[in-house]
Amino acid sequence: MRRKTTGILAYFERHNDGFAAKVGYSRAHETYARYRVVYRHLERYIQKKCRRDDISLSSIRAPFVEGFDTWLRTACGLSSNSVWGYMITLKHVITLARGEGLLAIDPFASYVNSYTAVDRGYLSEEELVRLMEVPVRTRVEEQVRDLFLFAAFTGLSYVDVKNLREDNVRRFFDGNWWIIVRRHKTGVESNVRLLDVPLRLVEKYRGTQPDGRLFPVPSNNCCNENLQHLAARCGIGKHLTFHVGRHTFATLALNRGMPVETLSRILGHTNIRTTQIYAKITDKKVSADMAALADSLSGVEGAIRRRLEPGAV
Repeated sequence: MRRKTTGILAYFERHNDGFAAKVGYSRAHETYARYRVVYRHLERYIQKKCRRDDISLSSIRAPFVEGFDTWLRTACGLSSNSVWGYMITLKHVITLARGEGLLAIDPFASYVNSYTAVDRGYLSEEELVRLMEVPVRTRVEEQVRDLFLFAAFTGLSYVDVKNLREDNVRRFFDGNWWIIVRRHKTGVESNVRLLDVPLRLVEKYRGTQPDGRLFPVPSNNCCNENLQHLAARCGIGKHLTFHVGRHTFATLALNRGMPVETLSRILGHTNIRTTQIYAKITDKKVSADMAALADSLSGVEGAIRRRLEPGAV
């Protein structure tokens, strides 16, 4: 459908076409897909609520923005965090249009929304051992478990593990073997040393793939289904998905004392706040840190305690 060049949908579509031309070079396909999803939601909103094929950019005001927010929550049934992400996407497009002088007023000026932190699942060290010890029933289950363990000891996501090639494994300046990659999602460098478990997995599968990839990787849905079967058989009462491996690595690393700045670099995050959301500090870690604090303060606490004893001056 041909739209007026001054309409929000026409502008959004031109933006997406320009973005698509850069996918695979300086832009990620996942980001392009998100723009397309938001465009489709916006198109339906304008058709159903505004009764129009498109509306001019210059006419967009705060009520339009608030109405789209409500539409996403009610008609589309999206979660607060999904709405938050979609509204940020729309705001970016509107900001670009304002930069070109197509809007005189910022319709997002009074709009307030925020991300709600969620409890990200992870496996404890004991659960990782149980997962490793449960007997596998098929070759696919063995592969999926191996891939999950690789993620749990490297912090790599499903798509980054899937894209790994043998030339991503290199000897680093410190004499150890490292994975040297750029994250598929952000393009940010994400280098991680291969500990004993992932190094053994690399050796197990090295040379088995004809196209130079490091591992045979089933679809994400296949991985998640097999992981849930394995979790049920070894008594892990958590919704186990491949991405839980990445959360597990982050949690284990922080609980073992890795600075959050180092972890953020390994995970390839562009913002350290993302790392702080990913990694859950367990009660065990808090208890250990408080015990260390108590030891370090024992001298001053002893001096103060003596002053607090009955009869002390």
